[in-house]
Amino acid sequence: MSTLFSPFLGGFVFLILCSDASTSPSVPVPLVALLSIKASLLDPFSSLSSWSFPRNQSFSFSSSSAPPPWCSWSGVSCAGGEVAGIDLSLRNLSGDPFPPELSLLSPSLTHLNLSTNSFSGPILNSSPLFHLRGLRSLDLSCNYFNSSLPFRVSSLRGLQILTLYSNSFSGNIPASLAGLPLLEHLNLGGSFFDGVIPGEELSSLSRLRYLNLAGNLLTGPIPPELGRIALLDHLEIGYNSYEGGLPREIWQLQNLVYLDISSAHLSGGIVPEIGNLTKIEYLFLFKNRLVGAIPSEISRLARLKVLDLSDNNLSGGIPPGISTLANITIISLMNNELAGEIPPGIGDISSLEALLLWNNSLTGVLPPKLGAGGKLQRLDVSSNSLSGPIPPDLCSGNRLVRLILFSNKFESEIPSALARCPPLWRIRMEHNRLAGSIPVGFGHLRNLTFFDLSNNNITGELPPDLGTAPRLQFLNISGNPLRSMLPSTIWTAPALEIFSASSCKLQGKIPRFASGCRNLYKLELSQNNLNGTIPTDIINCQKLLTVKMNQNSLTGPIPPELAALPSITDVDLSFNFLTGVIPPAFDNCTTLENLNISFNRLNGPVPASGEILRTLHPSSFAGNPSLCGSTVARPCAPAEADAPPPQSLASIGPAAIWIGATAVTAGLLVLIAGIRWSRAVARLGPGQWKLTAFQRLAFSGDDVAEAIESTAQIIGIGSSGTVYRAEMPGGDVIAIKKLLRSSKQRKTEFFTTLPEVELLGAARHRNILRLLGYVSNRDSTMLLYEYMPGGSLEELLHGGGGGGKNKISPDWETRYRIAVGVAEGISYMHHDCSPAIVHRDLKPSNILLDEDMEARVADFGVSKEAKASVSRIAGSWGYMAPEYAYAVRVDERSDVYSYGVVLMEIVSGRRAVVGGEMSVVDWVRKELGKGGGVAGVLAGGAAVGCRAVRDEMVMVLTVAMLCTSERPGDRPSMRDVVTMMRAARVGRKEVGEDPAAAAAAKIGEKI
Repeated sequence: MSTLFSPFLGGFVFLILCSDASTSPSVPVPLVALLSIKASLLDPFSSLSSWSFPRNQSFSFSSSSAPPPWCSWSGVSCAGGEVAGIDLSLRNLSGDPFPPELSLLSPSLTHLNLSTNSFSGPILNSSPLFHLRGLRSLDLSCNYFNSSLPFRVSSLRGLQILTLYSNSFSGNIPASLAGLPLLEHLNLGGSFFDGVIPGEELSSLSRLRYLNLAGNLLTGPIPPELGRIALLDHLEIGYNSYEGGLPREIWQLQNLVYLDISSAHLSGGIVPEIGNLTKIEYLFLFKNRLVGAIPSEISRLARLKVLDLSDNNLSGGIPPGISTLANITIISLMNNELAGEIPPGIGDISSLEALLLWNNSLTGVLPPKLGAGGKLQRLDVSSNSLSGPIPPDLCSGNRLVRLILFSNKFESEIPSALARCPPLWRIRMEHNRLAGSIPVGFGHLRNLTFFDLSNNNITGELPPDLGTAPRLQFLNISGNPLRSMLPSTIWTAPALEIFSASSCKLQGKIPRFASGCRNLYKLELSQNNLNGTIPTDIINCQKLLTVKMNQNSLTGPIPPELAALPSITDVDLSFNFLTGVIPPAFDNCTTLENLNISFNRLNGPVPASGEILRTLHPSSFAGNPSLCGSTVARPCAPAEADAPPPQSLASIGPAAIWIGATAVTAGLLVLIAGIRWSRAVARLGPGQWKLTAFQRLAFSGDDVAEAIESTAQIIGIGSSGTVYRAEMPGGDVIAIKKLLRSSKQRKTEFFTTLPEVELLGAARHRNILRLLGYVSNRDSTMLLYEYMPGGSLEELLHGGGGGGKNKISPDWETRYRIAVGVAEGISYMHHDCSPAIVHRDLKPSNILLDEDMEARVADFGVSKEAKASVSRIAGSWGYMAPEYAYAVRVDERSDVYSYGVVLMEIVSGRRAVVGGEMSVVDWVRKELGKGGGVAGVLAGGAAVGCRAVRDEMVMVLTVAMLCTSERPGDRPSMRDVVTMMRAARVGRKEVGEDPAAAAAAKIGEKI
């Protein structure tokens, strides 16, 4: 962008230098430099609007008058009238931040902060940046600068602070950093630096106090020379892939306050010299391969506030001296091999906020005074062998948020005080030996979302107040001998998604669903003593996926409403006393994967008009001797085939029916048992899930499977599977896509695309949703992705309801950034991966957004159909290129077409299909053909009134038109698309509305 103005500004500077001071006051150099900087930047929010100079104002500023006007400009600070600091952070700026005129600010400029913007590209050794010899502080963090870090950075010899965190720099860390003798703060974290740490060079920086190299691609051993940087108080070098262990010299850094070498492939042990770090407050060594015991010398770290040694292979006991650390707030030793008892003195630490000890081999009891200090917020001691009571004072300060105690041997009752703990939002006490009843009051906890008490010895009634819990999403009481009835209010909990009460010896009828259960998607009531009919108002539970009511005493017909649920996938009603016919709607229920109605009193033909029921195994219908049809290998008599059987079997009598059924199925029971056994083997047990990871993960395949069955939350349902949000042990939040497995064909299709999936796992691009790995067994496959909290582009453009109402954001800057990000991601997969990966189903719902509204393209390659299949086409209506109609080979140009459709949605705010029948491509061409220009195409919003924004939208629409050319050969490549999209933004400088350009022009006219 600076190239548009550099010739003018170069001449402008020449005129300044050559102007006759006797006839005209000279133009101040700071004014030239600052306006040149502004002219080279793209400022979407006009944050530099104050950087302007009135046309008629004099250039003469006497030393006795007020400070020069630029000293009051936003982000500019002065000293003696000279520009001393520029802070342009957090302004969403892009363009060239280092125009030639920047060097005019030397040597007065001492502080330059350009952090958290959208600057990109390489920084060359010839950059004017390196002429700023007076710089003491340089912050370029949180941008997109790439290529290697120039060796000429050493020319900034006065630099004290250098912060380049979170960019895309690559190559080795330059040894020339040793040429910055005054450097005190160096942050190179969050990029792609590789090679080894230049220990000798860094150790020469005798004033260095802060060093951050975390989150790069560094390898080799940690250099012992780092131990010679005596003043260092902050060392953060984790999230790399080192070799070997921690050099003993590290423990000589007695001024360290903060040490983080987490997730760094460290091996070996923690040595007693750790006790030398007497000033340390934060110590992070988690996610490594450390072994051995925790040294008792850790008790010497009197200032320690946070200790995290989790996810290692540490053994032995927890040192008793840890109880003497009076300032500690977080103790995290989870996922190790620790044994023995928890030191009782830990309960006396009044500052303790979090105690995380899960997945060890700890025994004994929890410290009786734990929580009495009033600051405890998180307690996780799950997956140990702890016993005894739950301490009564865990929430004495009303701060407890998470209470995770599952898979232990805790006894006695649930403390009633927990039901009066307002902050609690997650309670997991499953798989213990808890007794007594569930205290009343949990339903009044306004933050409670997850409540699991399964597999204990709890008895009595389920408190009715649970039906009023405003945020309760997950409730599992399975495996407790409640021996009671379900309260009539249980379905009224407005946020309830999963309810599991299997094997509870429940009695009575299933409560009516009425208008509740609107978010319920999993209902488990199996292995109880429930009687009566299945309520027909189950149709109100429109999100239901799973219904398990097997092994009860339910009677009456199977309600057709159950088959009418739009997303139902898994139904088990086996081993009841259900009568009547199988609702024909089940055979047209395309979402259905499993249906088990065996061992009931059903009669009549098994529906066979559709494709669903005939694919089920005959064992799904066993134990119903009056069923007929090809599925159960019993021909239907003409009367049975033409008319439904009687709804009542009273003339035969229940006893006679079951005597006959026993005679007919005596041998069948043995067969069914064999079938079930073989199917169980085919599915594999939970311990046989295979995890294929594309990066280091702190959880197993079993953890993923358990999350799907218990804690995961559905966030999307698509044609290829269901997507869950799941929190893994240790706190990682991921997205899990469980692929549909309703037929062998889908499984074949997945393994056909498996090499492509693995290619995607190896891909690394900021705009491609990161595939962490996949979990599979013989029956299921689940893809693991990073979780995107910002939702999808579909939701941003059109809202979550899918009702067609225009929901587009008025912020063109956000839309443009998303569009460019998508283009760059697809271009990477097309042109930088070998072989190229084609998406085949690009659409807004497959474009996800992070918390900063940066785009990630999802479902790359997973939509590919098996090569042998020509009857089913990958892609979505409205986004498919015309060549799909010819069943020809689909390649990268088909993705280009889909991208063009997405661009049209972004620009127009219309859906891909307008009015239910016309594609947005045809609609745009029709509107443009009316002769009224683009006015009827561009989405509304305040920004459209700005000519610069309007011109950009037109240019992006032009790119969309090229992408949606009917002939594939007429479409540009995605690499060309990226170039054109970037050029659309460059065009903003040509419209003559940039305030900096206008100000510069006015100054030129005066000269």
